[in-house]
Amino acid sequence: MSKLSLKDILSGDILAKQWFKQQYKLILLIGGLIFIYIYNGYLGERQQYHLSNLKKELQDAQFVKQTLHAQVMNNTRQSYIATELSARGSKVKESRRAATRIK
Repeated sequence: MSKLSLKDILSGDILAKQWFKQQYKLILLIGGLIFIYIYNGYLGERQQYHLSNLKKELQDAQFVKQTLHAQVMNNTRQSYIATELSARGSKVKESRRAATRIK
């Protein structure tokens, strides 16, 4: 391999050297692998960002679910239903007899 100088590289004379002509396939392969490596890194970062956003959305949905569950549990208590019925002027009264199972 003959001496390489910065002048040869910048002027493009390196492309005419015998060593480059023999090794161009390897250089293209290495360049392609570097491109794939960089692309894979960006893809991984994008997926991590998307995953973190999905985790935030899931946490928000869980908080909403807990809030709604607490409201439903409160609104279905017998005392709450009785209070609401009397506040709305309904004449429905609570039964004093225990429920019986029909077979």
